[in-house]
Amino acid sequence: MISNKPKSLSIQIVTSLLVLTGTGLLSLGFVAHDAVSKVDEASAAQQERFAAGNLATEISRLPEDQRSATFWDEAVLQTAARDQDWMDENLGIWMHEYFGHNESYVLDEKNMPFYAAIEIERASPDAYTERAALIEPLVEQLRASMAQVSEGGDNPYEELAETSVVAPLRFSDVTAIVSVVPIITTGDILQRPGTESLHVALQYVDAELAQQIGAPVELEDVAFGPAPPESGRAGVAVTDTTGDDIAWLTWQPAHPGTALLLRMLPVLLSAGLVGILLMSWIVQRLLRVSGQLQVSEAQARFLAHHDALTGLPNRTLFQDRLAQAMYATARGGQPVALVAIDLDRFKLINDSLGHPAGDELIRQVGDRLVELVRASDTVARFGGDEFVILLRGVDGDDDLRRFCARIVDHLSRPYELLGNTGCIGASVGAVRAGSDDRDWDEMMRRADIALYRAKSEGKGRYSLFEPIMGKIEHERNQIETDLRAALETGTGLSLVYQPFYDVDGRMTGAEALCRWDHPEHGALSPEIFIRVAEERGLIDQLGQQVLEQACRFAAGTSLAKIAVNVSPMQLKNPQFVPMVLDTIKDAGLAATRLELELTEKVLLEQSIDIQEKIIQLRAAGITIALDDFATGNSSLKYLRDYPVDAVKIDRSFIKRLGMDAECDDLVQAIFDLARALGVSVTVEGVETESQHERLTAMGCKTFQGYLLNRPMDPRQLSALVAKKDTTIAKRIDLTAVG
Repeated sequence: MISNKPKSLSIQIVTSLLVLTGTGLLSLGFVAHDAVSKVDEASAAQQERFAAGNLATEISRLPEDQRSATFWDEAVLQTAARDQDWMDENLGIWMHEYFGHNESYVLDEKNMPFYAAIEIERASPDAYTERAALIEPLVEQLRASMAQVSEGGDNPYEELAETSVVAPLRFSDVTAIVSVVPIITTGDILQRPGTESLHVALQYVDAELAQQIGAPVELEDVAFGPAPPESGRAGVAVTDTTGDDIAWLTWQPAHPGTALLLRMLPVLLSAGLVGILLMSWIVQRLLRVSGQLQVSEAQARFLAHHDALTGLPNRTLFQDRLAQAMYATARGGQPVALVAIDLDRFKLINDSLGHPAGDELIRQVGDRLVELVRASDTVARFGGDEFVILLRGVDGDDDLRRFCARIVDHLSRPYELLGNTGCIGASVGAVRAGSDDRDWDEMMRRADIALYRAKSEGKGRYSLFEPIMGKIEHERNQIETDLRAALETGTGLSLVYQPFYDVDGRMTGAEALCRWDHPEHGALSPEIFIRVAEERGLIDQLGQQVLEQACRFAAGTSLAKIAVNVSPMQLKNPQFVPMVLDTIKDAGLAATRLELELTEKVLLEQSIDIQEKIIQLRAAGITIALDDFATGNSSLKYLRDYPVDAVKIDRSFIKRLGMDAECDDLVQAIFDLARALGVSVTVEGVETESQHERLTAMGCKTFQGYLLNRPMDPRQLSALVAKKDTTIAKRIDLTAVG
């Protein structure tokens, strides 16, 4: 009887579990059916919202596309001159090639066409006749709106440029989105109200547009048609100005709930078999419990000395092996070397592909490192993206260099990460232990110093420890200590200001520059102490002090604009935006008088968080400028995606003006690009009148450099600003460059 009790108890447990499982499956089937219907309905509604939103976006995009070329003084002049070639390159064929517009027309003040382009060819203006009857109401509506705007002030050009009329229309041969905008001056050319030419753009409602609308939300079998969707399909209507449906965007709706149910159906039908299998699994599980407890104990011991993600030795086990290896070397054993590895761009993989992909990357890196070493060597992971290797039998620095180069090469090859491809780099620092070295902690410190040198030289490379590196690290530590003291006491650090001027020589603002009179090194380069501040966590405090001093100074003067440089590290601080807003409020400085200068490195990180911070700052009225433009990886994409107000052309380009035709062309291209995007340009490093003349001819409006004024202390700038006439006409012959 005693021996039967455990068996009876097991039967009771298994029977109860079977009953519960069966009941649960039936309940799950009922709930699943209800959930399927709701999921399908929600999915259809969501697809319809996305499709309608994307359609509205495509309609509203047309006027924005047109304004890139119609809100432009040159557009006013060239259309007035009826320059057909220019209109091809800017208002017609170019509109098709760049934005995909199918037809473009330019109308005169009497709404008569004098230019036409269809697809990639110039057409006769008479082609507009076929469209005129339906487009004319839009033209009249725009003219009426423009007349109303023109009555509101003496300089309504910016508001006129924002005026547009856009609507879908159905013609005899095609349905299209039609947009009409005025060709408007930026204010430098006088335009009498009612004399403006108009630009008409047509975007066909066709298969290509359907794909543009449906692709972002993965609509299946998306297409435009003249009739509402048939049974089983979904759609949204395209309506004209009267509210009539002139076309339908239709697609095959997704049924995620039904698909899920179909996948679940075999499981529900096999519920009985599943119950039997579940019972068998439970019985086996009960029998193996004791064995698993023993395995768990062994795993706990393993995890105490190994990394859970990669299975590699952890810091504790590695340090023990390193100490043993160094002890053996001191007693005449094999020479050893220590290699420290830090992954470059690992955070970008984590942020862009997700933490699961980041974990998979770490595992693959561990596997590649293990493949590179021998059985007698040790590869360990210290956490994050830090790996270390203990090498035995390394005879000289040449062998160590070759091994480090192999690490950089192997880790830089592409990785397959959960269906995506990722690329990273690796920075490597290495050190060989001498026969007298017994302190493993000192070995680790030397490897870290060599690793720091490799990263500071541009990443994606290796560096071997040299005694001089220890001295450099000591100096950096001392700079850090002194900088902390300077920030706490407020001594040694100061600001100077370098003005910038407009084309007529009038001061339009100044840039705040931080200087440090170091107690030992004297005037220390900002590149040195700002870099130390970024690396040692002092940049937020330093940046805040600079911003506070600059804002207080500007608030006490009539200076129109004060520019302050911002480190990319500051923008990563969640409290950066509140700190800036509180600072200008406490200083009594209007937000519109502050300009924050960011480097291209900020944009290269492509962080949504940083982009949102920039948007918040601009919304408050603060100007955002992109510093050192075109020295890194600047692209049209960054200027398009990131909301900046101005760019600063780096002094390295200005030095070569007049000596390098390619450089001249590049600077001119930057001005043209900025003008097209509505971004202002400031040129720094202007040191000669020749440079000033060339830049003025290129269209430069704002200058900064030694030719105009050197950086000066607050007292000097205050005195300069206090003078009502702050021009520098005596220093530059403006009539010569005008």
